[in-house]
Formats: sequence, structure tokens, C-alpha cells
Amino acid sequence: MTVIKGVAARVPEALEAAGADEVPPAGALTAAVRRAVLDEFRTRAQFAGRLAEIDALLWSRAGESRETVEGAMTAHLRELRLLRVTEPEESDRFVVTEGEGDAFELLSPAYVDELTGKVILAGQLRRIAGPAGVKAGEEA
Repeated sequence: MTVIKGVAARVPEALEAAGADEVPPAGALTAAVRRAVLDEFRTRAQFAGRLAEIDALLWSRAGESRETVEGAMTAHLRELRLLRVTEPEESDRFVVTEGEGDAFELLSPAYVDELTGKVILAGQLRRIAGPAGVKAGEEA
């Protein structure tokens, strides 16, 4: 609904930019709606990406106060329909950055746009020895 409201708010502006009169031709209306949709998704993607970066930075720096950070940002992420992934089982959403061993430690979460299913910000894992979030043999 948020995206649709954003598109609806942008259509008059797009029509004006196209120079359409009071009753725009069908082609001008189609072009204006297409432009409004693209602009709204571009704006949403930029904002969602920034929010994911901020949350990931806070999450990785929080240490023992991680629960406070998670609680503070979770409502914002949920409202934007962004999913914070902290389980390394979703290996296609993470990058292994360093370390050695058969298991993985989560360094920062991954963020997925629930509307599109796309990864907005890949998470980071570190290889470690011994059991952790991912069993030996799984790849990240």
C-alpha cells in the first residue's frame, strides 16, 4: 500500500513534467504512471538500503546491548517490509569475509526486501573452528 500511495502521489507531478493538458492522451498518462512507478521504487530502494546499512552498523557495534538495537530498529524494518536475516542457513544472503574452519560466525546480518525478495545488503560471516551457526559442509 505504501508503494501504491507513493506512486499515486507522483503521477500528477509526472503528468506536469510531460506537459500534459487537462485531459492527457493515453500515451502521456501511461508514460507518467510508468515514470511515477520507477521513481517510487528507486526512492524506496535507496531509503531501504540506507536503513539496512545503519541497522547493520549498529548491530555489529552493539556487543552486549544488541537486544536494545534490535528492538529499536525492528519496528522500522517491519514497517518498510525489510527482513533482517541473522541465521547463516540462508547462505545465498551472506559473504564469507575471513577466518578458517568448518563453521561460521555471524558478523553482520543480511537484509532482504520482502516486497521483491531481493537482498538489499548481504550479511557477513567469518569461518571459525567448531560448531556455530552453520554445520560443516554447508557453504555460505
